Amino acid sequence: MSNPIYRKEEMIRPEGATSFIILSFSADDIYYKIKENLKKSFSEILFESISLTSWTPTPAEIGFSAEGNKARILSFKRRINREELPEMKEKCISITNYFSKIDPSIRIIPGYQTLYNTIIASSTDDFHKIYLFHGVYAEVVYRYESRQLQPVDSAPLFFTNKDVIYYFSNLREYYNQSIQIK
Repeated sequence: MSNPIYRKEEMIRPEGATSFIILSFSADDIYYKIKENLKKSFSEILFESISLTSWTPTPAEIGFSAEGNKARILSFKRRINREELPEMKEKCISITNYFSKIDPSIRIIPGYQTLYNTIIASSTDDFHKIYLFHGVYAEVVYRYESRQLQPVDSAPLFFTNKDVIYYFSNLREYYNQSIQIK
Protein backbone atom coordinates (compact mmCIF):
# COMPACT_ATOMS: atom_id res chain seq x y z
CA MET A 1 0.00 0.00 0.00
CA SER A 2 1.48 3.32 -1.03
CA ASN A 3 1.42 6.45 1.08
CA PRO A 4 -1.05 9.08 -0.15
CA ILE A 5 0.47 12.34 -1.37
CA TYR A 6 -0.75 15.38 0.46
CA ARG A 7 -0.24 18.91 -0.63
CA LYS A 8 0.52 21.72 1.76
CA GLU A 9 -2.22 24.16 2.50
CA GLU A 10 -1.28 27.66 1.43
CA MET A 11 -2.83 31.05 1.95
CA ILE A 12 -3.17 32.74 -1.42
CA ARG A 13 -4.38 36.30 -1.73
CA PRO A 14 -7.23 36.50 -4.28
CA GLU A 15 -7.25 38.75 -7.32
CA GLY A 16 -8.45 42.30 -6.74
CA ALA A 17 -12.22 42.64 -7.07
CA THR A 18 -14.24 45.08 -9.16
CA SER A 19 -15.82 47.59 -6.81
CA PHE A 20 -19.20 49.23 -7.26
CA ILE A 21 -21.76 51.31 -5.43
CA ILE A 22 -25.53 51.30 -5.57
CA LEU A 23 -26.89 54.80 -5.24
CA SER A 24 -30.56 55.37 -4.36
CA PHE A 25 -31.78 58.96 -4.66
CA SER A 26 -34.62 61.28 -5.68
CA ALA A 27 -32.98 64.45 -7.03
CA ASP A 28 -31.02 64.16 -10.31
CA ASP A 29 -28.83 67.21 -9.60
CA ILE A 30 -27.69 65.64 -6.31
CA TYR A 31 -26.95 62.36 -8.12
CA TYR A 32 -24.46 64.11 -10.42
CA LYS A 33 -22.77 65.85 -7.48
CA ILE A 34 -22.47 62.56 -5.59
CA LYS A 35 -21.16 60.82 -8.71
CA GLU A 36 -18.34 63.38 -8.94
CA ASN A 37 -17.61 62.95 -5.24
CA LEU A 38 -17.48 59.15 -5.64
CA LYS A 39 -15.06 59.47 -8.57
CA LYS A 40 -12.73 61.54 -6.36
CA SER A 41 -13.07 59.08 -3.46
CA PHE A 42 -12.67 55.79 -5.37
CA SER A 43 -11.61 56.10 -9.03
CA GLU A 44 -12.88 56.76 -12.51
CA ILE A 45 -16.22 55.19 -13.42
CA LEU A 46 -15.95 51.94 -15.37
CA PHE A 47 -19.68 51.31 -16.03
CA GLU A 48 -22.85 53.18 -15.13
CA SER A 49 -26.25 51.51 -15.13
CA ILE A 50 -29.42 52.86 -16.63
CA SER A 51 -31.87 54.41 -14.19
CA LEU A 52 -33.31 51.58 -12.09
CA THR A 53 -36.12 51.10 -9.63
CA SER A 54 -35.10 52.40 -6.25
CA TRP A 55 -33.49 50.49 -3.44
CA THR A 56 -36.20 49.36 -1.02
CA PRO A 57 -34.84 49.41 2.52
CA THR A 58 -34.79 46.11 4.36
CA PRO A 59 -36.52 46.09 7.77
CA ALA A 60 -33.13 46.59 9.47
CA GLU A 61 -32.39 49.65 7.28
CA ILE A 62 -35.66 51.53 7.86
CA GLY A 63 -34.85 54.84 9.48
CA PHE A 64 -31.46 55.37 7.80
CA SER A 65 -32.98 57.36 4.93
CA ALA A 66 -36.22 58.14 3.15
CA GLU A 67 -36.97 55.86 0.20
CA GLY A 68 -35.62 57.24 -3.07
CA ASN A 69 -37.48 56.86 -6.34
CA LYS A 70 -34.41 56.17 -8.52
CA ALA A 71 -31.26 54.08 -8.33
CA ARG A 72 -28.07 53.68 -10.33
CA ILE A 73 -25.12 51.36 -10.08
CA LEU A 74 -21.61 52.65 -10.69
CA SER A 75 -18.57 50.40 -10.98
CA PHE A 76 -15.02 51.70 -10.71
CA LYS A 77 -11.88 51.17 -12.79
CA ARG A 78 -9.57 50.63 -9.82
CA ARG A 79 -9.77 47.14 -8.42
CA ILE A 80 -9.88 46.77 -4.67
CA ASN A 81 -8.52 44.26 -2.22
CA ARG A 82 -11.53 42.66 -0.61
CA GLU A 83 -10.51 43.87 2.84
CA GLU A 84 -11.04 47.46 1.63
CA LEU A 85 -14.83 47.04 1.82
CA PRO A 86 -15.16 48.50 5.37
CA GLU A 87 -13.19 51.58 4.31
CA MET A 88 -15.47 51.99 1.28
CA LYS A 89 -18.53 51.70 3.53
CA GLU A 90 -17.15 54.35 5.86
CA LYS A 91 -16.58 56.76 2.95
CA CYS A 92 -20.08 56.06 1.60
CA ILE A 93 -21.64 56.79 4.99
CA SER A 94 -19.74 60.08 5.16
CA ILE A 95 -20.91 61.11 1.66
CA THR A 96 -24.47 60.00 2.46
CA ASN A 97 -24.55 62.02 5.68
CA TYR A 98 -23.31 65.13 3.89
CA PHE A 99 -25.78 64.97 0.98
CA SER A 100 -28.78 63.70 2.97
CA LYS A 101 -29.27 67.25 4.27
CA ILE A 102 -30.28 68.17 0.70
CA ASP A 103 -31.89 64.88 -0.41
CA PRO A 104 -32.94 62.70 2.57
CA SER A 105 -33.46 59.70 0.27
CA ILE A 106 -29.73 59.30 -0.44
CA ARG A 107 -28.48 55.78 0.21
CA ILE A 108 -25.05 54.57 -0.99
CA ILE A 109 -24.26 50.86 -0.76
CA PRO A 110 -20.74 49.74 -1.69
CA GLY A 111 -19.76 46.27 -2.81
CA TYR A 112 -17.52 44.20 -5.01
CA GLN A 113 -17.79 41.63 -7.79
CA THR A 114 -15.68 38.47 -8.08
CA LEU A 115 -15.92 35.44 -10.34
CA TYR A 116 -18.00 33.53 -7.80
CA ASN A 117 -20.20 36.08 -6.06
CA THR A 118 -21.35 39.64 -5.57
CA ILE A 119 -20.91 41.13 -2.11
CA ILE A 120 -22.39 44.29 -0.58
CA ALA A 121 -21.44 46.06 2.66
CA SER A 122 -23.92 46.70 5.43
CA SER A 123 -23.84 48.34 8.84
CA THR A 124 -26.53 46.03 10.23
CA ASP A 125 -26.22 42.45 11.43
CA ASP A 126 -28.40 39.56 10.32
CA PHE A 127 -28.19 35.75 10.27
CA HIS A 128 -26.76 35.61 6.74
CA LYS A 129 -24.18 38.41 7.05
CA ILE A 130 -20.54 38.03 8.01
CA TYR A 131 -18.91 40.55 10.33
CA LEU A 132 -15.73 42.07 8.88
CA PHE A 133 -14.58 44.86 11.23
CA HIS A 134 -15.28 48.49 12.23
CA GLY A 135 -19.04 47.79 12.34
CA VAL A 136 -19.23 46.56 8.73
CA TYR A 137 -20.84 43.30 7.61
CA ALA A 138 -20.52 41.56 4.24
CA GLU A 139 -23.57 40.13 2.51
CA VAL A 140 -23.53 37.79 -0.48
CA VAL A 141 -26.31 38.84 -2.87
CA TYR A 142 -25.44 36.76 -5.97
CA ARG A 143 -23.61 33.49 -6.45
CA TYR A 144 -22.38 32.22 -9.80
CA GLU A 145 -23.98 28.87 -10.46
CA SER A 146 -25.00 26.99 -13.60
CA ARG A 147 -23.23 29.61 -15.74
CA GLN A 148 -25.26 32.54 -14.43
CA LEU A 149 -25.59 34.85 -11.46
CA GLN A 150 -28.30 33.69 -9.07
CA PRO A 151 -29.71 35.94 -6.33
CA VAL A 152 -29.39 34.25 -2.95
CA ASP A 153 -32.60 33.77 -0.95
CA SER A 154 -31.64 36.42 1.59
CA ALA A 155 -30.70 39.10 -0.98
CA PRO A 156 -32.72 42.34 -0.92
CA LEU A 157 -35.46 42.49 -3.58
CA PHE A 158 -33.46 45.02 -5.59
CA PHE A 159 -31.22 42.16 -6.76
CA THR A 160 -34.10 40.24 -8.37
CA ASN A 161 -34.74 43.05 -10.89
CA LYS A 162 -33.82 41.81 -14.40
CA ASP A 163 -31.93 45.04 -15.23
CA VAL A 164 -29.88 44.72 -12.04
CA ILE A 165 -29.07 41.07 -12.81
CA TYR A 166 -28.11 42.09 -16.35
CA TYR A 167 -25.76 44.81 -15.03
CA PHE A 168 -24.02 42.47 -12.59
CA SER A 169 -23.80 39.66 -15.15
CA ASN A 170 -22.00 42.04 -17.52
CA LEU A 171 -19.77 43.31 -14.71
CA ARG A 172 -18.84 39.71 -13.85
CA GLU A 173 -18.09 38.96 -17.51
CA TYR A 174 -15.87 42.05 -17.73
CA TYR A 175 -14.07 40.98 -14.54
CA ASN A 176 -13.60 37.45 -15.91
CA GLN A 177 -12.10 38.73 -19.17
CA SER A 178 -9.86 41.25 -17.39
CA ILE A 179 -8.23 38.65 -15.13
CA GLN A 180 -7.66 36.27 -18.05
CA ILE A 181 -5.76 38.94 -19.97
CA LYS A 182 -3.14 39.27 -17.22
